[in-house]
Amino acid sequence: MRQVLVVGAGCLVQFAVLLSVLRTLFCPRGLTSRVASHAVKAVALVSLPIARRIPWHGGQRLMDLCAPLGLCVMLFGWLTGLALGAVLMAAAFDPSLRAPGPFLLFERPGWVPLALTVVAAAMVALALTTFCVYLIGYLEALERRERLVLRLGMRSARIPDAEGMLADCLRCGSRDGLDQRFAEWAGWLSELHRSHQRFPGLLYHRPNGELPWTRAAVIVMDAAALVEAVSPAWAPPHTRVLLDSGMACLQQLASLAGVVVPATEVSLQGREEWAFGDSVRHATASGLPPEREPGEAWEAFQFSRIRYAPYAAMLGARLLLQPDAGPGR
Repeated sequence: MRQVLVVGAGCLVQFAVLLSVLRTLFCPRGLTSRVASHAVKAVALVSLPIARRIPWHGGQRLMDLCAPLGLCVMLFGWLTGLALGAVLMAAAFDPSLRAPGPFLLFERPGWVPLALTVVAAAMVALALTTFCVYLIGYLEALERRERLVLRLGMRSARIPDAEGMLADCLRCGSRDGLDQRFAEWAGWLSELHRSHQRFPGLLYHRPNGELPWTRAAVIVMDAAALVEAVSPAWAPPHTRVLLDSGMACLQQLASLAGVVVPATEVSLQGREEWAFGDSVRHATASGLPPEREPGEAWEAFQFSRIRYAPYAAMLGARLLLQPDAGPGR
């Protein structure tokens, strides 16, 4: 009975690791395994409090290691589980085990030790292969996230806000051109939502440029919200698609990061220095046809903005993506 229990425990550990590996590899419904999610959260739980208490640049250097260390912890967890399961089964079948590990050595040769060694080697190979595939997908998702952010960041030297970006689109194109731009950003937000659920480490991965992805999302969504607030009938079809995609993305990612956003009726995060009337005049002067009075447009704008901007600001504060991000802002 004791041998049966030990073998059962070893098989259970091996099966749990195999299930985690397969779930991470095939990722049903776009979700990742609990090991991948808990690994990066554990590293962040240790790194974030330290990063908040040291100078900004030192904290950023520390947070640069958060996502890579999370990946290493995930792989270490898999290999540790496989080794533990193999040792339990080997010890049950052969008490004379002398060198525990994935590749087992026994005092007495036989088909059982050989079978256990082959199974252990196959499981380790599967775990390493899955990790390599996962890492390739992770890096590709990171590149897709940063591509459009870097493009917007390069334009930020002369277009630092939603009003400037919207004016540039309206002056250089038509309603259809603006719709294509909104469709591109809506696809980016949808991809951002899916990839950050698929790869939890991306949430803690530092931006490649000066502009964090949370701020980029707010800029493009502010442009869409401004168009819908001022000219609801003229607004291109993808205006609402962009806003809905961004709201779902930021709210879900804030929940994954453990961010709780209090209810609010007005959102001014990142717009403290802008008067809404100036924004409307700037947009209409660039070609946006006004259809609402400024007061009505302000209410429509805030109705949309309170459902994404506070989440982005709190998420940026939680992840230390920008120096001035914080609950007070």
